[in-house]
Amino acid sequence: MTAYLGMELIGMLMALVVAFLLKMPRLSGPSKKQVYIAGVSGMILGMKLPVLLTYPWSPDMIFNGKSFMGGVLGAFLAINLYKMFTKQTATSYGGRWAIPLAVAVGFGKIGCYLNGCCAGDFPLPIQLVESSFQFGLALGLYFFYKKTGRLDLLFPLYLLAYLGMRFMVEFVRREPRILGPFTIYHLLAIIFIPYLVYLIRQRTYAKPL
Repeated sequence: MTAYLGMELIGMLMALVVAFLLKMPRLSGPSKKQVYIAGVSGMILGMKLPVLLTYPWSPDMIFNGKSFMGGVLGAFLAINLYKMFTKQTATSYGGRWAIPLAVAVGFGKIGCYLNGCCAGDFPLPIQLVESSFQFGLALGLYFFYKKTGRLDLLFPLYLLAYLGMRFMVEFVRREPRILGPFTIYHLLAIIFIPYLVYLIRQRTYAKPL
């Protein structure tokens, strides 16, 4: 557990360093506080919901058990609901943090490997496969941004790539199957991937934000 927490702290620190070095545009304006509140609220709920839907209830689940995938999708959904209710659907949030997030998760997955959690039945440690994917995705998004300047596409592209990878590795991860061969994370990917494809297509042909 100490190694896991240590790698999480390193990941958060490196995410802040990367965000500082990239110097991408910051969110500003009167909606900044509300956006953060919506995102954090959605993240907290999303981190717990897949766990509660997958495993039998026990009191220690209040403090233990969390899902990164659930958290990031919860934040994404909450922010998009906020945008819909405040009629800001043409505005994009989160692009500045897509690359730092990938870096943080890359280190976090190393922590999972050291902690022995999130394992799978695969010739290579699945946590390190996911870690390598996150670091590679961070580089890919960086070069995409340098070439196109499309900050508004970074977060949906990150989510789309992550969900595609996660859908594949779920078949070898040791997670309870809730519908045939599928885990709750398979189902979340199936739900969100079509919307992300639509969103990316919509933004691609719209005026860059």
